[in-house]
Amino acid sequence: MKLPIHHISISEANGPGSRIVVWVQGCQLKCKKCFNPMTHPFTKDNIMDTDEIIEIINNAKHINGVSFSGGEPLEYPTAIIDILKRMKVGLNSILFSGYTLEEVMKSPLKSDVVRKADLSILGRYNDSLPHPYAGKKFVLTTDAIDLNYFKKSINVEYQINGNEITKTGIFKL
Repeated sequence: MKLPIHHISISEANGPGSRIVVWVQGCQLKCKKCFNPMTHPFTKDNIMDTDEIIEIINNAKHINGVSFSGGEPLEYPTAIIDILKRMKVGLNSILFSGYTLEEVMKSPLKSDVVRKADLSILGRYNDSLPHPYAGKKFVLTTDAIDLNYFKKSINVEYQINGNEITKTGIFKL
């Protein structure tokens, strides 16, 4: 199964512990002042097979989990479900999505992703709110994620990917 990827990185600012972050390419929502506007265009520049992604995840040493971001992971629910099903036991999963819970529940595939992820953080980014997670819906399906992690006011990383620098994590604009 194929998935357009912006990049894959290791992070400590996209969920608790050290994590693999799968940044998908493509988002039709295009929230105002999105952290990652370079991930919005739908391109065929960096297509990876989910087998390759699973190999990266399952062979990574010293990680606690996987976060899906982008772009918009729920643009590709079948591929995300495939990855979630095949991750090695003991890794937790977080889905960051701009879709609202109401929108997700209208789609059997999108709602299946939310049910399979340990935590989904749902809802459009709103730059007028005091914190990036304000106004978001947290859907916790297991006890694998400590929600206290998300109460931090600031936890920022800068990631270099080719010619791009991405600011990621929890921060105020």
